[in-house]
Formats: sequence, C-alpha cells, structure tokens
Amino acid sequence: MRTSRTSPGIPPGIWLAILFAALVSLMLWASFSLSHNSAWMPRWVLAITLGLLLLQMAAELWALGKSAVQNRSPAAEGWGARTVAATIWVGALLLLTWTLGSAAGGVVFCCAWLRGHAGERWFISIVFAAMLGIALWLLFTAFLGVGLYPGVLLTFLSGIASR
Repeated sequence: MRTSRTSPGIPPGIWLAILFAALVSLMLWASFSLSHNSAWMPRWVLAITLGLLLLQMAAELWALGKSAVQNRSPAAEGWGARTVAATIWVGALLLLTWTLGSAAGGVVFCCAWLRGHAGERWFISIVFAAMLGIALWLLFTAFLGVGLYPGVLLTFLSGIASR
C-alpha cells in the first residue's frame, strides 16, 4: 500500500537502520560463542556500531516529527534514491569484505567509492585506498598482532594450492 504525498509515512532510512541493528545484534550475540581472546574486538566494534545505529534511528525519528511541509521539499523527494544508493554501497562493502577479506576488500571498496561516488580523480582514489591498506596492515597485523579476515577467495585459493 502506498502512502499519500501528504502523509510521508516512515522513511526508508528507519527501516534500513532497524535491519542493520537486528543484524548487528545477532552478530553481537554470536560473538559470545568465541573464545575470550578472539571475542573482545568483535564485541567492541559491534557494540559501538549498535550504539551508532540506535542514534541514527533516534535522529530519523526526530526528523520524522518535523512538519509535513519540510518533508515535501524537493530535497526529500530524492531521499529514497539516496537511501537505495547507500544500501548498494554498504552491500558492496560487505560483499567485497566477504570475498576478498578485510584488508583487500576495504582497499578495493575505498578506491571504488572515492572514484564512483565521491567523484575523486583516479590518483587520489588509489593513493587513499593504498593508505587505508597500509593503515589496516600496520594497526592490526604489525601493532596488535591480530590477523584480519582473509576472505573466501584467499581461503579457497590457499586450499587449492595446498593440495
């Protein structure tokens, strides 16, 4: 059922935040099955992410309480398209991280987002993506000694190479 133009209904951003909050809550719950040594990092990251999602939902609900005149502005008309685009970019980040791993997926995503969405030049996109890769490696591998998620592609290829 469609909402009328005079009644803005619930913005899609709230539904997206609720969906992500449910996903993060499930991941946080699953982190309690990990050992104590490997569980601290996911728990902190997921707890902070859940807090930020709850703040985002509160901000969306606060914005929903504004007058209907503001909600019918031309800026609000393109709001659904921006939400869909943001959802696609988040899905791309998750897919790249799952496939290529945390470091490589983050680097490829950073370069693609800077070039494709932000409209930066290739040089800037590649330099910032490389800086992200170096920072991830230095922080997690060199300083903390924590291995990053390798991704299913690297796991698959290492399984083939070890045969």
